[in-house]
Amino acid sequence: MVRLLGLTGPIACGKSSVSQLLAESGWPVVDADQIAHQILADPTGPVHQRIVSEFGRDVLNAEGIIDRDKLGKIVFTDPAKRRKLDKVPPAFQCVAPRRRLCLSSVLVIVVLPEVQLKRLMERNNLTKEEAERKIAAQLSGEEQRKRADFVIENNGTLEDLRASVQDFRREAPAGWPVSQLALAAAAALAAGGTSTLAASKAGFSSLARSVLGCFGFAATAMCLSR
Repeated sequence: MVRLLGLTGPIACGKSSVSQLLAESGWPVVDADQIAHQILADPTGPVHQRIVSEFGRDVLNAEGIIDRDKLGKIVFTDPAKRRKLDKVPPAFQCVAPRRRLCLSSVLVIVVLPEVQLKRLMERNNLTKEEAERKIAAQLSGEEQRKRADFVIENNGTLEDLRASVQDFRREAPAGWPVSQLALAAAAALAAGGTSTLAASKAGFSSLARSVLGCFGFAATAMCLSR
């Protein structure tokens, strides 16, 4: 049996902490943010070229790499420019009809708005206004909760979160038979050429590339939302 968990949630909710706790318990983790960082750091790639074409070379650092902070300040203060960024082809294309064929379940991490705001301001050294703009630019935790199979509320300490993750691990579904996963992956591979190319550049096997094609992560958006 192969368990494929989609882990998501709003900004500053604790996704990275949950991911780390799952990894510590022996669950393999594919971090889409890390893949996205690699893609944005490639000055020869199509995502880099499209972003520079749309926003100019002012978004580059001294090494000619896209500076996520510079780009983030632009798109989170100007909705029109954020919509322009949304039109940049994502590194992983979404194959919506097949997405749930690949995932055993979706786990959403949610947090109280006041806790989220405080954490984001402290973590990213943002003003209240800057943090509120970032939060408002994303789907709310309550909206994401509606799409979840499992929810962890992360409003307490790390030990509280550790206990919640342990509870989730006991409740999580066993996963898919390998044969069924392979069929879903093959369908995603047939439909998602762009996503498999991006994952291939990141060094993943053909099966992993197929599965990533189902997940529908828009890499640039995930990078900037952290």
